[in-house]
Amino acid sequence: MGRVVLAADFGGTHLRAGIVDERGEVLFREDHPTPPQASPGEAVQLVVDLLARTVEASGAAPAAACIATAGLINANEGKVIFAPNIAGFRNVVLTTPVAQRLGIPAYIENDASAAALGEFRFGAGRGTRHLLHATLGTGIGGGIVIDGRLYRGAQGLAGEIGHIVIDPAGPRCTCGSRGCLEALVSGVAFAARARKLLELGKSAVLKELVGYEEPTAVHLFDAAKRGDRTCEAEIRNGGHILGLGLGSLVNVLNPDAVTLSGGLLAMGEMLLGPMREAMRSMAYGPASGALVRIGELGENTGLLGAAAVAFERLESD
Repeated sequence: MGRVVLAADFGGTHLRAGIVDERGEVLFREDHPTPPQASPGEAVQLVVDLLARTVEASGAAPAAACIATAGLINANEGKVIFAPNIAGFRNVVLTTPVAQRLGIPAYIENDASAAALGEFRFGAGRGTRHLLHATLGTGIGGGIVIDGRLYRGAQGLAGEIGHIVIDPAGPRCTCGSRGCLEALVSGVAFAARARKLLELGKSAVLKELVGYEEPTAVHLFDAAKRGDRTCEAEIRNGGHILGLGLGSLVNVLNPDAVTLSGGLLAMGEMLLGPMREAMRSMAYGPASGALVRIGELGENTGLLGAAAVAFERLESD
C-alpha cells in the first residue's frame, strides 16, 4: 500500500475521520456525533481522541493529518478564527494537539476550500488546471484552485463566494452585510422566502406541507414539485441570482470548470437551469465556455477534501 493520510471532517453535528490513500480511496472511516453543548476544549479533545482511535483501529501509519471544518481558518497557524456551527469556537488552535498526540504533521482547512481541492484531485475537477468550486447548502461556500494548487489568499480567507454582494438593498446576511449571495440563495435564504410566502398567504400547498413546523428549503421545493408556481418561481429566481454571482466569478477567475456540491443540488434543473442561463449571460467572451460539473465525492466530500489538502501540503513541504 502506498502513502496514506488521516483526514477529518469536523461539522456542527458530526465528526468523521478516515484513512485515505493517494487515489482517493477511503480505506477506513469512523463517525461520531459532535456534542451540541461541548465547550471548545472538549470539542478539541474529542477531535484528537477520535483521530487517535482511527489510527489505532485502522492499523495504518498516516504520513499527515488534516481537518476540514466550516468557518474562518488561518491554515498557516492551524487556527480556527471563527466557526459558525460550533459554539464558542474562536481563535482555537486544532493542529498542535493533533500533531503532539500522533507525532505527524497536522493541517487544517476551510471545508469548502478543501472540497474544491478534493474535487480537483479526486472528483469532477480532474483534468483541469483552474477550478472554481461552490458548496450550495445551508450557506454558500467556495474554493479556488489555480494552476493546480489551492488558492488561499493573503490571510487564508480566499473563496468566501457566499459573501459577494449581489443586492446592496437585499436582506441582511449573517456576516452583517446586505444582499450577499448567501443571503439570497442558500438553504437559509430559501427558508426565509418560504416563511414570507406563508405570511402573505401566497401558497396553500406550502401551508399544507409546513403545517406547524418551521418552513425550510425542502418545504419550498416540495411545494414547487407539486405544481405550486409561486414556489417554483422563488427557486428559479434563486437559480438566476446564483448564476449572476457565479458568472461574475467566472469573469474574474476564468476557470476551466465550475464544480458544485451540497444539498441544494436536490432541486435539480429547477435551480440549475436558470443558473446556467444566467452564467452564460454574464460570462465574458470565451469564459462563457466554462463547464459546470456536479461534484462526485458525495458524503465523503469532507474527508476527501481534507485528504487532498494533506497530500498537497506534504508535496510542498
